[in-house]
Amino acid sequence: MLRSLLVVFFALCPMGSAYAQSATTVASMTTTAAIGSADGVRIAYTSTGMGRPAIVFIHGGYADQSFWKEQVEPLSERFQVVTLDLAGHGASGKRHREWTMDMYGEDVRAVVRALDLDSVVLVGNSLGGPVAIAAAKKLPGVVRGIIAVDTFQDIQREWPEEARQAYVQALRDDFPGTCKDVMMKQLLLEGTDPELYAWVEGKMCGFDPEVAPRVVEGFLEYDLASEFAGAEVPIRAILGETIPLNLEGNRELRPDFEAVEMEGCGHYPMLERPEEFNQHLIAYLEEL
Repeated sequence: MLRSLLVVFFALCPMGSAYAQSATTVASMTTTAAIGSADGVRIAYTSTGMGRPAIVFIHGGYADQSFWKEQVEPLSERFQVVTLDLAGHGASGKRHREWTMDMYGEDVRAVVRALDLDSVVLVGNSLGGPVAIAAAKKLPGVVRGIIAVDTFQDIQREWPEEARQAYVQALRDDFPGTCKDVMMKQLLLEGTDPELYAWVEGKMCGFDPEVAPRVVEGFLEYDLASEFAGAEVPIRAILGETIPLNLEGNRELRPDFEAVEMEGCGHYPMLERPEEFNQHLIAYLEEL
């Protein structure tokens, strides 16, 4: 049960256009900065390229904006691409007032407002999916849609309280060990490129062990089913194979929900097969 819950936490071709730029031009249009969130914590972000809608990428738990490194250059030839580090992650501050999806939504809103964006699509991996829903509520009329990446596979799936408590306790007792011995084996499939596996493990398992359980507690307190059903923007998904897709169950809450599955991919399809992932992403962006 613990192994399954660990997965749930983390799971939950370029076309020509008037916005196309050379690689040199795109590089010159990159801005790296930081902005204060609602509680004053500094949120680091990077903006590259131009074009509407802007694509705002939200990483998962224990990750950072570098998890979107295979999307920035290809998509910035057509769109403004924004990546950010949620509080406690990457280069952002680590002293959030509270570690909830709502507060993480404030991190995203702060970046969108700092860049004066009026039309965005939120792309969220894992924990970034619920964060995208929370952020969309705070940005009415601005968010055109949400694209979830290996999350939202089975929205109505419930977990016993004992399993939740065991999950958080395992992180408190030995975060590096739990990450390496349990979490990583569930997030990436057997046969994953060893170099990629080592890179992800280094990022994830090197996360601040004091913050790690707080991030999970905030996620477990979030009423995902209710917020998913009540989101006022379209939701699409690009999924790996970490959790089976319950399409019918999800459509009981959102009849318009659509998803594409990438067979042979784990929790990070944007890193595992980036060209294929980017094609799916662009197809959804054109739809939204």
